[in-house]
Amino acid sequence: MKNILILNILILSNLCFCQKIHVKYLYVRSEIATLYEDLYIDKNKVMSRQDSVIQFKNQNMSSGNITAFKPSKSTRAFYYISTINDQDKIERDFFFTSPVNGNNPNDNYFIHDVVLKPKWSIDEKSTKKIAGYNCIKATTNFRGSNIIAYFAKDLPYSTGPFKFFGLPGLILDLRVENKSYNIWKAEKVEIDYKENINLVPSFKQYPKIEMKKFVELKDQLLLKNNKEVLDNLPTGTRIDYSSNRLGIEKNYEWELNEPIE
Repeated sequence: MKNILILNILILSNLCFCQKIHVKYLYVRSEIATLYEDLYIDKNKVMSRQDSVIQFKNQNMSSGNITAFKPSKSTRAFYYISTINDQDKIERDFFFTSPVNGNNPNDNYFIHDVVLKPKWSIDEKSTKKIAGYNCIKATTNFRGSNIIAYFAKDLPYSTGPFKFFGLPGLILDLRVENKSYNIWKAEKVEIDYKENINLVPSFKQYPKIEMKKFVELKDQLLLKNNKEVLDNLPTGTRIDYSSNRLGIEKNYEWELNEPIE
């Protein structure tokens, strides 16, 4: 009898895990820009695609009030690709597309990033309903940013938007603590989606690089831009540039907590 019960549990678990899942997140990228990120799961394959059209808030300069939204002229979508692996594994491979210089439409890379599993603290007593699912609160620090997430145990997929994973359920809401941006909130969860989605695009047209090299290129561009700004200011002017990088990822594992120069 015990063996039959275990077998039934395994069968139900496998049936649930075989579902094809689509989650549409509203991604608040900055204080003035939002876009959508669509996450697709098929068995253990995961791919999320950030929308190529960004909605910018058009502010009335006299009153400071938001008067309209307008789409950007950008036509590039950005992709994040991974595989759901064993819960005991301490890291996960991510492959994603991104430019070094976002102002150059021809600047694209296909980057390999090895992300350590976040050390999540789960608060079972703190819950809320998102897109029709009961979700549980969890917190962690991810590459220098304090993160608050809500995940759904009823969707037993250890993944979420961007590069987040490691919880016993799909993340439906994620945000940087005490920020009004860097927020992902699920607006829709679709079970057994019908779209024909390629979850393992290869991006053969993009140069392939490792995450460490990509970060070095980004940092070099930032230093170059800072120097150009300083060169155009009166002699003797000093600027106190923050050492913190923009975005969620402030520091990386290989830096071993050394200050960013």
